[in-house]
Amino acid sequence: MTRAFRIGRIFGIDIEIDYTWFIIFFILVIGLSTGWLATYLPNVSVQLRWLIAALTTILFFTSVLLHELSHSVVALRSGIKISGITLFLFGGVSKMTDEPKSPGVEFRMAIAGPFMSLVLAVVFFAAAFLLRSGAGGVVFSTVFHWLGIVNGMLAAFNLLPGFPLDGGRILRAGLWHWMASLGDATRIASSFGQGIGLMMIVGGVFMFFTGGGFEWLWLAFIGWFLMQAAQQSYRQLVLRQALSGVPVSAVMTEDVDVVPADLTLDQVVQDFIMARNHPAFPVQDGDEVLGLLCLNDIRSVPREQWHRVTARETAPPLSEQNTIAPSSDAWEALIRMSSENCGRLVVVEDGRLRGIVSRTDIMRLMHHRLELGI
Repeated sequence: MTRAFRIGRIFGIDIEIDYTWFIIFFILVIGLSTGWLATYLPNVSVQLRWLIAALTTILFFTSVLLHELSHSVVALRSGIKISGITLFLFGGVSKMTDEPKSPGVEFRMAIAGPFMSLVLAVVFFAAAFLLRSGAGGVVFSTVFHWLGIVNGMLAAFNLLPGFPLDGGRILRAGLWHWMASLGDATRIASSFGQGIGLMMIVGGVFMFFTGGGFEWLWLAFIGWFLMQAAQQSYRQLVLRQALSGVPVSAVMTEDVDVVPADLTLDQVVQDFIMARNHPAFPVQDGDEVLGLLCLNDIRSVPREQWHRVTARETAPPLSEQNTIAPSSDAWEALIRMSSENCGRLVVVEDGRLRGIVSRTDIMRLMHHRLELGI
């Protein structure tokens, strides 16, 4: 999910929409307008059904957002930073920058999402019952009935005991409490997640080729995503543990090539990017570091303007996103680089340039630690 754009901020948490979200949005709108709404609102015009389907889909994703917000609020109250929530093809995901500190915190965070979905299901079913008659009531009742069903299904699906689903996190919390090992608990819970994903793939493909509809193929697709997410979640924990306690100063490069601020982009590309084969360089004016110039920043400037646009004008200024202190954890550096998609951070201490750290440096260190078992 690297193609997301921000739509707002709630409780200090950035809310983003990945471009893949539009795929599922249109699939749901088409399915609702030609399926559920066509069945239960046959006397409503086609144009109005499409409008109702779009509004219903927006309400559904609002429900998904509330589900993820419930996780995030519990995490924030437990001292865990949430960098954002992203709505995408398969629903929504809260982006945690750290693991829960105890099995109890893990359990409370995990159960909050399904609990919110169940509450929403009850509210929508109640609204559907109360509005089933009266002027226009049948429309609202039909919409709320569908929302009640899908929120109930959302809660039930997320309670499946496969990590990283909420049920898998509840399982991990229990295993963690019993085994006193987050790594072992994650490995087992991730195996459950991969197993559930595999069953969904096999079952979905079988049903599709034996006469089932497209929804069975979609189930297989979700199963594939669950398998990938389970594997990635465990690898991420292994990576985090391998980098635990390693300061940035242990992996950074102190001898840094800096780009003079008034150099044109043509010169930067020729004398630095191409000549030294690095994707990013600090931009400096005298002793002052102004920013970090990455390949993406240069690409954003039209090629015909490179001869007159300078590094000073192009490089984003130093900020919390592209700098890090030498005493900071290497895992934190990796997380920042992933969110910035630049691959490098400027290491700064007391306003002075101390070095630069790259994703390659950290991955090399991780490989050595895993190979040596330390």
